[in-house]
Amino acid sequence: MTNLFDIEKLRQGTETDIQIAHYISNNEESVAFMRVRELAEETHVSPATIVRFTQKMGYESFPELRLAIKQNLEKRHIMINQNANEFYLENTHFPIDFKENIDFLVEKLNEVDVIHCLGTGSSSSMAQYAQQRLSSLGYQSFASVSTFIPYLASKKDKTNEKINEVCLLFSVSGETPDLIHIAKALVGTSIYSISVTNKSANTLATLCDFSLSYDTPLNRRSYSVDMSSQLPVVYIIETLSKELYNKKFPFKEDNVTKASSFNK
Repeated sequence: MTNLFDIEKLRQGTETDIQIAHYISNNEESVAFMRVRELAEETHVSPATIVRFTQKMGYESFPELRLAIKQNLEKRHIMINQNANEFYLENTHFPIDFKENIDFLVEKLNEVDVIHCLGTGSSSSMAQYAQQRLSSLGYQSFASVSTFIPYLASKKDKTNEKINEVCLLFSVSGETPDLIHIAKALVGTSIYSISVTNKSANTLATLCDFSLSYDTPLNRRSYSVDMSSQLPVVYIIETLSKELYNKKFPFKEDNVTKASSFNK
């Protein structure tokens, strides 16, 4: 049943109230433009019953309920369009095993103590964004986007030491000298390195323990001007964040599910 109605209010309602609520939930597109009399005819009750039902559900008037229905429909349409855009993006810019790769990374990120996000140039903002999203979920994460000397210094002479960390390296080309230097330094350590690059064939992907790639046209006007799209990287970060959130906070039956089942 729709989230337009509070479950507790419905439980206190009559069979007629529940009947009206079910009709509205199943016919929101048309009810959004109905008058009280028209809804009364469709549900085989009096207009006064519709008005009383509206007030029982916490709305001051039927027009207010109609407005809530329209807003609910608008949110649903936005979500449908967003899902369609995500479907298009996922099926045109990522390899066929993208979902499996995301699932693997979720498990990996969820079991480590520290996550480092590194990037330079246009990828620096992606490293910072990833760090912010991970931190907001409660993961200990850090971003380094200018000099990597502090990061490398902290890992020096720790080849044989067990360090439960992941290092995310963001690079459009996969050929960024500083990041390649770091990836080489991490080889042989217990730090798990993950590259996020445009295309799968590059030096950084070869050096890292795991490679996550996307496929968009490169648009580099000069050495210092890279206009290549970072939208797929944002999608990767958003998808990882969503899956990590779902893992930390498993979905529980909510009022919408309860409302649809309490009358069975």
